[in-house]
Amino acid sequence: MSSYDAFAREYAAHAAASPYNAKYERPAMQGRLGDVRGKRVLDAACAAGEHAALLLERGAYVVAVDTSAALIGMVGERFGDAVETHCADLREPLTFLPADSIDIVFSSLTMHYLEDWTVALREFARVLVPGGRVLISTHHPAMTAPLVNGYFETQLVCEKWRIGERDVDVQFYHRSLETIVAAIVGAGFIVDAIAEPRLMHPDPAIPAVDYERLSSEPWFIIVDAHAA
Repeated sequence: MSSYDAFAREYAAHAAASPYNAKYERPAMQGRLGDVRGKRVLDAACAAGEHAALLLERGAYVVAVDTSAALIGMVGERFGDAVETHCADLREPLTFLPADSIDIVFSSLTMHYLEDWTVALREFARVLVPGGRVLISTHHPAMTAPLVNGYFETQLVCEKWRIGERDVDVQFYHRSLETIVAAIVGAGFIVDAIAEPRLMHPDPAIPAVDYERLSSEPWFIIVDAHAA
Protein backbone atom coordinates (compact mmCIF):
# COMPACT_ATOMS: atom_id res chain seq x y z
CA MET A 1 0.00 0.00 0.00
CA SER A 2 1.27 3.49 -0.87
CA SER A 3 1.86 5.88 2.02
CA TYR A 4 -0.59 8.25 0.30
CA ASP A 5 -3.50 5.83 0.46
CA ALA A 6 -4.26 6.70 4.08
CA PHE A 7 -4.87 10.38 3.32
CA ALA A 8 -5.46 10.41 -0.44
CA ARG A 9 -8.47 12.74 -0.44
CA GLU A 10 -6.78 15.25 1.87
CA TYR A 11 -3.69 15.15 -0.33
CA ALA A 12 -5.78 15.63 -3.48
CA ALA A 13 -7.51 18.68 -2.00
CA HIS A 14 -4.17 20.09 -0.87
CA ALA A 15 -2.54 19.64 -4.30
CA ALA A 16 -5.54 21.12 -6.09
CA ALA A 17 -5.51 24.32 -4.04
CA SER A 18 -1.92 24.90 -2.92
CA PRO A 19 -0.37 27.95 -4.65
CA TYR A 20 2.85 25.98 -5.08
CA ASN A 21 0.89 23.56 -7.29
CA ALA A 22 -2.02 25.48 -8.74
CA LYS A 23 -0.34 28.85 -9.31
CA TYR A 24 3.28 27.90 -9.78
CA GLU A 25 4.12 24.35 -10.90
CA ARG A 26 1.06 23.46 -12.95
CA PRO A 27 1.06 26.62 -15.10
CA ALA A 28 4.82 26.29 -15.64
CA MET A 29 4.57 22.65 -16.73
CA GLN A 30 1.49 23.19 -18.88
CA GLY A 31 3.11 26.24 -20.45
CA ARG A 32 5.94 24.12 -21.81
CA LEU A 33 3.74 21.41 -23.33
CA GLY A 34 2.71 23.02 -26.59
CA ASP A 35 0.21 21.24 -28.83
CA VAL A 36 -0.68 17.80 -27.44
CA ARG A 37 -3.85 17.16 -29.44
CA GLY A 38 -3.92 13.52 -30.48
CA LYS A 39 -0.73 12.75 -28.56
CA ARG A 40 -0.40 9.82 -26.16
CA VAL A 41 0.81 11.28 -22.87
CA LEU A 42 2.02 9.21 -19.93
CA ASP A 43 1.14 11.08 -16.73
CA ALA A 44 3.79 9.41 -14.61
CA ALA A 45 2.63 9.62 -10.97
CA CYS A 46 -0.63 11.38 -11.74
CA ALA A 47 -1.87 11.80 -8.13
CA ALA A 48 -5.57 12.74 -8.29
CA GLY A 49 -5.41 13.92 -11.89
CA GLU A 50 -5.03 17.70 -11.85
CA HIS A 51 -2.60 17.61 -14.78
CA ALA A 52 -4.60 14.84 -16.46
CA ALA A 53 -7.64 17.14 -16.55
CA LEU A 54 -5.68 19.82 -18.39
CA LEU A 55 -4.14 17.31 -20.77
CA LEU A 56 -7.61 15.99 -21.65
CA GLU A 57 -8.84 19.53 -22.25
CA ARG A 58 -6.02 19.97 -24.76
CA GLY A 59 -7.01 16.82 -26.63
CA ALA A 60 -4.37 14.39 -25.44
CA TYR A 61 -4.92 10.68 -24.83
CA VAL A 62 -3.80 10.23 -21.22
CA VAL A 63 -2.27 7.14 -19.64
CA ALA A 64 -2.23 7.82 -15.89
CA VAL A 65 0.04 5.91 -13.53
CA ASP A 66 0.42 6.20 -9.77
CA THR A 67 1.67 3.97 -6.98
CA SER A 68 -1.32 4.88 -4.81
CA ALA A 69 -4.38 2.71 -5.45
CA ALA A 70 -6.54 5.31 -3.70
CA LEU A 71 -5.35 8.15 -5.95
CA ILE A 72 -5.70 6.03 -9.10
CA GLY A 73 -9.22 5.18 -7.94
CA MET A 74 -9.98 8.88 -7.69
CA VAL A 75 -8.72 9.43 -11.24
CA GLY A 76 -11.03 6.63 -12.41
CA GLU A 77 -13.97 8.19 -10.57
CA ARG A 78 -13.21 11.59 -12.04
CA PHE A 79 -12.58 10.71 -15.71
CA GLY A 80 -13.98 7.22 -16.26
CA ASP A 81 -12.82 5.62 -19.50
CA ALA A 82 -11.47 8.93 -20.80
CA VAL A 83 -8.19 8.17 -19.01
CA GLU A 84 -6.34 4.86 -19.09
CA THR A 85 -5.28 4.16 -15.49
CA HIS A 86 -2.70 1.83 -13.97
CA CYS A 87 -1.60 1.40 -10.36
CA ALA A 88 2.16 1.00 -10.72
CA ASP A 89 5.43 1.98 -9.09
CA LEU A 90 7.93 3.95 -11.19
CA ARG A 91 10.71 2.05 -9.44
CA GLU A 92 9.54 -1.05 -11.36
CA PRO A 93 9.29 -1.74 -15.11
CA LEU A 94 6.08 -0.51 -16.73
CA THR A 95 5.39 -3.86 -18.34
CA PHE A 96 1.84 -2.91 -19.36
CA LEU A 97 3.18 -0.29 -21.79
CA PRO A 98 4.68 -1.41 -25.11
CA ALA A 99 7.89 0.12 -26.41
CA ASP A 100 7.48 3.16 -28.68
CA SER A 101 3.88 3.69 -27.54
CA ILE A 102 4.02 7.11 -25.85
CA ASP A 103 4.61 10.55 -27.40
CA ILE A 104 5.24 12.50 -24.19
CA VAL A 105 6.20 11.40 -20.69
CA PHE A 106 4.94 13.98 -18.21
CA SER A 107 6.26 13.61 -14.66
CA SER A 108 5.11 16.22 -12.18
CA LEU A 109 6.80 16.58 -8.76
CA THR A 110 7.58 12.89 -8.47
CA MET A 111 11.22 12.10 -9.14
CA HIS A 112 12.43 13.54 -5.82
CA TYR A 113 10.62 10.67 -4.07
CA LEU A 114 12.85 8.13 -5.86
CA GLU A 115 16.29 7.39 -4.48
CA ASP A 116 17.42 5.90 -7.79
CA TRP A 117 16.16 7.24 -11.11
CA THR A 118 17.65 4.47 -13.24
CA VAL A 119 14.58 2.27 -13.75
CA ALA A 120 12.13 5.14 -14.20
CA LEU A 121 14.24 6.94 -16.79
CA ARG A 122 15.06 3.70 -18.60
CA GLU A 123 11.34 2.92 -18.84
CA PHE A 124 10.53 6.46 -19.99
CA ALA A 125 13.07 6.03 -22.79
CA ARG A 126 11.70 2.58 -23.69
CA VAL A 127 8.04 3.59 -23.98
CA LEU A 128 8.68 6.82 -25.89
CA VAL A 129 8.50 6.94 -29.66
CA PRO A 130 11.77 8.02 -31.32
CA GLY A 131 12.20 11.72 -30.64
CA GLY A 132 9.45 11.65 -27.97
CA ARG A 133 9.57 14.17 -25.16
CA VAL A 134 10.01 13.86 -21.44
CA LEU A 135 8.95 16.76 -19.23
CA ILE A 136 9.95 16.48 -15.58
CA SER A 137 9.39 18.82 -12.66
CA THR A 138 11.12 18.14 -9.38
CA HIS A 139 12.45 19.91 -6.30
CA HIS A 140 15.04 22.54 -7.14
CA PRO A 141 18.39 21.84 -5.45
CA ALA A 142 18.31 25.38 -4.05
CA MET A 143 15.14 24.42 -2.19
CA THR A 144 16.51 21.22 -0.70
CA ALA A 145 20.16 22.23 -0.10
CA PRO A 146 19.40 24.03 3.20
CA LEU A 147 17.85 20.78 4.48
CA VAL A 148 20.96 18.61 4.05
CA ASN A 149 24.56 18.48 5.14
CA GLY A 150 26.50 18.99 1.92
CA TYR A 151 25.13 19.97 -1.47
CA PHE A 152 26.74 17.40 -3.74
CA GLU A 153 25.61 14.13 -2.15
CA THR A 154 22.15 12.69 -2.83
CA GLN A 155 20.53 12.60 0.61
CA LEU A 156 17.23 11.62 2.17
CA VAL A 157 15.20 14.46 3.66
CA CYS A 158 12.48 13.84 6.25
CA GLU A 159 9.93 16.56 6.90
CA LYS A 160 6.52 16.96 8.50
CA TRP A 161 3.94 18.59 6.24
CA ARG A 162 0.52 19.88 7.20
CA ILE A 163 -2.01 18.38 4.78
CA GLY A 164 -5.64 19.04 5.53
CA GLU A 165 -6.14 18.56 9.24
CA ARG A 166 -3.21 16.24 9.83
CA ASP A 167 0.56 16.31 10.07
CA VAL A 168 2.15 13.90 7.63
CA ASP A 169 5.72 12.58 7.62
CA VAL A 170 7.15 13.01 4.13
CA GLN A 171 10.45 11.70 2.78
CA PHE A 172 12.18 12.82 -0.41
CA TYR A 173 15.70 13.15 -1.81
CA HIS A 174 17.94 16.13 -2.32
CA ARG A 175 20.16 15.86 -5.37
CA SER A 176 22.44 18.37 -7.04
CA LEU A 177 21.68 19.96 -10.39
CA GLU A 178 24.61 18.07 -11.90
CA THR A 179 23.18 14.78 -10.62
CA ILE A 180 19.73 15.56 -12.05
CA VAL A 181 21.07 16.41 -15.50
CA ALA A 182 23.58 13.53 -15.56
CA ALA A 183 20.84 10.99 -14.81
CA ILE A 184 18.64 12.26 -17.63
CA VAL A 185 21.47 12.48 -20.15
CA GLY A 186 22.80 9.11 -19.01
CA ALA A 187 19.44 7.53 -19.84
CA GLY A 188 19.87 8.62 -23.45
CA PHE A 189 17.86 11.85 -23.45
CA ILE A 190 18.93 15.12 -25.03
CA VAL A 191 18.13 18.10 -22.80
CA ASP A 192 16.39 20.91 -24.68
CA ALA A 193 15.76 23.29 -21.79
CA ILE A 194 16.02 23.70 -18.05
CA ALA A 195 13.45 26.06 -16.58
CA GLU A 196 13.28 27.67 -13.15
CA PRO A 197 9.67 28.86 -12.71
CA ARG A 198 9.17 32.25 -11.13
CA LEU A 199 6.01 34.13 -10.22
CA MET A 200 6.02 37.55 -11.84
CA HIS A 201 2.75 39.11 -10.70
CA PRO A 202 1.00 39.15 -7.31
CA ASP A 203 -2.22 37.18 -7.12
CA PRO A 204 -4.85 37.65 -4.39
CA ALA A 205 -5.09 33.85 -4.16
CA ILE A 206 -1.41 33.60 -3.19
CA PRO A 207 -0.45 34.54 0.38
CA ALA A 208 2.13 37.32 0.46
CA VAL A 209 4.77 35.14 2.11
CA ASP A 210 4.40 32.52 -0.64
CA TYR A 211 4.48 35.13 -3.40
CA GLU A 212 7.68 36.59 -1.97
CA ARG A 213 9.30 33.16 -1.94
CA LEU A 214 8.10 32.04 -5.37
CA SER A 215 8.99 35.33 -7.05
CA SER A 216 12.51 35.49 -5.63
CA GLU A 217 13.69 31.88 -5.19
CA PRO A 218 13.62 28.79 -7.45
CA TRP A 219 11.40 26.26 -5.71
CA PHE A 220 10.95 23.66 -8.44
CA ILE A 221 12.96 22.95 -11.60
CA ILE A 222 11.68 21.69 -14.95
CA VAL A 223 13.73 19.61 -17.37
CA ASP A 224 12.46 19.42 -20.96
CA ALA A 225 14.22 16.73 -23.00
CA HIS A 226 13.69 14.36 -25.89
CA ALA A 227 14.62 10.80 -26.71
CA ALA A 228 17.52 10.41 -29.09
